[in-house]
Amino acid sequence: MRIRQVLADMRDCSPAIEDEVQLRDAALAGARAGGATVIGEHAQRYVPHGLTLVVFLAESHIMLTTWPEYRMVLVDVLLCNPEMDEDAVVDEIARLLCPEGLVEKSYVTRHIEPLEH
Repeated sequence: MRIRQVLADMRDCSPAIEDEVQLRDAALAGARAGGATVIGEHAQRYVPHGLTLVVFLAESHIMLTTWPEYRMVLVDVLLCNPEMDEDAVVDEIARLLCPEGLVEKSYVTRHIEPLEH
């Protein structure tokens, strides 16, 4: 099986990236857009600023890490169902957090194969 992991750098984001609730809402909206099933979440705030939010999915994860001082969010999306659309996840998060910003995506193709005995 082949799946793609998407890593996205979002720049010139809105002040919403400093708000944990708005960040969580964007990640959950991204999960819905990709057709994923949310099974948990965790947020970690840093001092003096910044936040990492992980949404655990039945299909893997969505992770957002913010650098508000640079108006930047790094996004990591891995969906272990090749029928799902990881780009839809990133695009929805960008629409909510960086509507006027720059989004650069990188892709890593993962090959998931059974072990041979």
